[in-house]
Amino acid sequence: MTTFAWLIIGHLVGDWLLQSDWMAKGKKRSLFNFAGLIHYTIYAATIISALLPIGVRDRPPAFYLMLGVIIFASHWLIDATHLVEGWMRLCRQTNREMIRLMVDQTLHILVLVVLAASI
Repeated sequence: MTTFAWLIIGHLVGDWLLQSDWMAKGKKRSLFNFAGLIHYTIYAATIISALLPIGVRDRPPAFYLMLGVIIFASHWLIDATHLVEGWMRLCRQTNREMIRLMVDQTLHILVLVVLAASI
């Protein structure tokens, strides 16, 4: 499998399987909150763990630290800010839950594309 495929698997596990309702609701309450901190940390750790089977494990610890910071920060910015809603207003998209979900997921996947291209 490709690096991107492993990143997608990590994303699906971290953003869907390991995110509780408490995290999903809590992360939207404010920019800085405990539910979000837990979710973004689990998400970053899950994605980094997903890269281990493909031989990226030969990288130095600083590589994983930087990768974790990038993953954590980008996920936090997408989930905790009004980035999705702002994009939808800019593009004059309907404010429906399914559209919000797809914009959110597309932004996360674009981050993974950039990571896969740079790893």
